[in-house]
Amino acid sequence: MNNSSRSRSADAQHLGIDDWTEAALKALAVNGIDGVRVEILAKSLGVTKGSFYWHFKDRDALHKAMLDHWRRRSTLSLIERLDSSDQTPKIRLRRLLRVPFTASRSRSAADVELAIRMWGRRDRRAQDALEEVDSLRLRYIAGLLEACGFSRDMAEERAVLAYCYMRVGATLIEADATDLLERCETLLIEPDQAAASA
Repeated sequence: MNNSSRSRSADAQHLGIDDWTEAALKALAVNGIDGVRVEILAKSLGVTKGSFYWHFKDRDALHKAMLDHWRRRSTLSLIERLDSSDQTPKIRLRRLLRVPFTASRSRSAADVELAIRMWGRRDRRAQDALEEVDSLRLRYIAGLLEACGFSRDMAEERAVLAYCYMRVGATLIEADATDLLERCETLLIEPDQAAASA
């Protein structure tokens, strides 16, 4: 075995499921689900296809891992981080609303999410994952809004507006437009401001 083969073999042993999943999500963001191919991923990771089959039964198993990883990283871990702080619901909500504008990797995360939404148009499992994540996010935002003083109905309605703001706002508003961001956030989360604007 030559040095190059030994090096690739060692790299393959160090690669884990998350390495493959991250590479697959990057490929998804750039090329869509049809671009998530074992051969291409192996080449981008500098390993053989055998490394893939060490971790996954087949491409379908990779797809499931991609959706699970995305759900965990883009929603569950964010909620856990926010809830683990001792901040008020209003501060947690403001932090959440700023994620698309200020979070590191927010552009690549948005690209991955858009690609998953496109994938979900033709794949039931991806659509189910999207519906679950959207529901989780909306419930979480509504819960924070209720804790800020909105009625349950108003919290649910504002959660939809806040979610739309998060999904689209980062494409319309520059992250350094802090005054505008603060005014938008205030309209979304301050009950008194909402009534005054009506």
